[in-house]
Amino acid sequence: PNVNMITCGGQATIPIVAAVSRVVPVAYAEIVASVSSVSAGPGTRANIDEFTKVTSKGVETIGGAARGKAIIILNPAEPPMIMRDTIFCAIPEDADHDAITESVHRMVADIQQYVPGYRLLNEPQFDEPSVVSGGLAKVSVFVEVEGAGDFLPPYSGNLDIMTAAATRVGEVTADRILSARV
Repeated sequence: PNVNMITCGGQATIPIVAAVSRVVPVAYAEIVASVSSVSAGPGTRANIDEFTKVTSKGVETIGGAARGKAIIILNPAEPPMIMRDTIFCAIPEDADHDAITESVHRMVADIQQYVPGYRLLNEPQFDEPSVVSGGLAKVSVFVEVEGAGDFLPPYSGNLDIMTAAATRVGEVTADRILSARV
């Protein structure tokens, strides 16, 4: 099958948007993917607009947000930084904070099954409705992706998450094909 792996930022953030949207409607979600500049090759640099379009669409169609936006930052810091991602979701004022937090933790655990370096940096943070969030409440989630360090440096989590996700998709696809033959 033809499979679009979206982007590294999408792999790291869209599941978190989905974790929130399986609990409450998400009117708007915005993700910011910050990756080490040295781990971004010429393909990434030449396709920044494509990154933002494809990831934004994934935030909506896969993540479940009514509207989505994606931003990528190529950070030139030395020593190189580990991939960090910020996810903002506009949610109803009466959203169940405990249910959202639990859903985020479940999703992080699921991702860690195939991306061991994927981590929640702190508990989801909830903000009251404001003009900035369109009059809605907001939940912010912060994650990082550290690479395994086997073939690529640990700061290349953006590359490792794509490889790990592609491997996972291949395994699931193969399992489905093989189980259909039985």
